[in-house]
Amino acid sequence: MQLIVPGERIVVVPPRSNAEPGFDGLASRAAIEARLAEIARAKSEDMLDQIHGGTAGISLADVAAVVTADTVIIAADSESRPVVLGQPPDDAAWADTVRRWFHEFLLGRTHVAATAVCVRTAAGAIHERIVTTDVTFHAESPELVEWYLATGEPRGKAGGYALQATGSVFVSRVEGSLSNVVGLPIRELLDMLEAAGVRLPRHEAA
Repeated sequence: MQLIVPGERIVVVPPRSNAEPGFDGLASRAAIEARLAEIARAKSEDMLDQIHGGTAGISLADVAAVVTADTVIIAADSESRPVVLGQPPDDAAWADTVRRWFHEFLLGRTHVAATAVCVRTAAGAIHERIVTTDVTFHAESPELVEWYLATGEPRGKAGGYALQATGSVFVSRVEGSLSNVVGLPIRELLDMLEAAGVRLPRHEAA
């Protein structure tokens, strides 16, 4: 976000709860994307509630737009059914989970990084979008996967890898927005803010 808006103009408001609807039982990519949009929209509503309730530390009069998003990796199983890879479990089993993901869904195959973005203005207008990027991995050796797991980098990462860091060694091709895989999809977010009538503050020259 700081790539398009000066850091001093950004207020980060964590959600009041980390509980979110899951993706279990969703059998199509359309259903997964609809659930993803629902999560981003719920985050937006939660942030507005915090602003109205006075717990966010800012007033609505100071808000140009509320931007929320959620990202998942959508892979396919052996029968081409969609499988959502979120963040690996935050426990001792995280490495086993990521290892399985790499060998069953990622290595030598193409998956999708999908981000739901919700932009809500102080006037109540809502703009929503799903941005997808196809990412193809090399068919790497198990030894390289074990080396990557030993770095600890996959912890807390959607799909169990970080393209912007060491995880890039696995990537052979990216089709679509690169920023969508490493964070927010910048081009699409700029378009959404423009459509919402949000005038972006300028960065000060160095």
